[in-house]
Amino acid sequence: MKDFKFTLKKINVSDITPNPENPRGKNVRDNDEQFQYLKRSIKELGLIVPIIVHKITENGKEKFILLDGERRYWALRELGEMQVSAHVIEGKIKEEKDKNIMFHIHTSRVQWGAFQQCRAIEPFYQRLKKECEGDESKISKELARITNTPLRTINDRLNFLRWPMNLKKIVYEEKNDLYWTVVEIESGIIKPAEKNFPKYFKRVPKDEVRRLLFEKYLEGIEHVATEVRKAREIARTTKDKKEQHKFAFEILNRLVEEKEYTFDDAQGDFLAKFPNAEGKIQKSIKNLIRQTINLNNSLNEYNFSYLQLAPSKEKDELIAAISDLEKLIEELKQDYKDIFE
Repeated sequence: MKDFKFTLKKINVSDITPNPENPRGKNVRDNDEQFQYLKRSIKELGLIVPIIVHKITENGKEKFILLDGERRYWALRELGEMQVSAHVIEGKIKEEKDKNIMFHIHTSRVQWGAFQQCRAIEPFYQRLKKECEGDESKISKELARITNTPLRTINDRLNFLRWPMNLKKIVYEEKNDLYWTVVEIESGIIKPAEKNFPKYFKRVPKDEVRRLLFEKYLEGIEHVATEVRKAREIARTTKDKKEQHKFAFEILNRLVEEKEYTFDDAQGDFLAKFPNAEGKIQKSIKNLIRQTINLNNSLNEYNFSYLQLAPSKEKDELIAAISDLEKLIEELKQDYKDIFE
């Protein structure tokens, strides 16, 4: 950060422009239940935490692009405040550096989860997809560089980003809660099926498979993202198990072509024909839950003060992992109550 500096100063609220690429969305006031509480707090105590802005000059006029503090900004606007304390970044910053700063601010404070990160880097992903000619290895490495985010985290985000824009747009603009559904379908069905049933995707395009499986949720046939995991072992059936592989192919085809055919139906049909597979499936689920809880407990042993002292790469990775794992555990608790009781 040698090419620019931070300065704490008072600036006019009217000179601030909200960032159009804020991944939390344009309607942050509507989406945040704590917004009214924040307004009362600012009215009674004043603004305790300054916002962060990037100073630019446009058509000879000085203005400030908001990098952190969207809720505080709108609260100040609604309260009629004329000025605000702000950490002002001065100096020329390239677009990707601007995004890098936003990632650092928000992920270090555990504000941006996986969905918000995807929304923020979507423009870069689209550009890199063209520049790298679809080479995901190059795309992921470049995204990691631009955002200063661990490569493993970026590869996880690609489970959402590689979906067609028309489906992502539904999640971005209408149904944010379906983010994890997309990730589960991609990592649990599409990726293993692409490896074990490559001929199927020569007949049916991957994006079409994604759309048809996603529609089960859009039309209320499926409701919980983790239901996908009931078909995960089916998609992982390898060619060396000829009879099982053939039947697994038929089940996957039914999942795609028959809208009312659920992941629970798929698991039931598979186990009815191959009952010996039940032990493997149940063991896999229990091991996943046990390992997830143990990992989350271990990560939470690193307290906040340690994270602030940790190297940037390790800190970002730990914060992202804790956020994702806590979300996953809550879903597992709902789906597999018998194991948790």
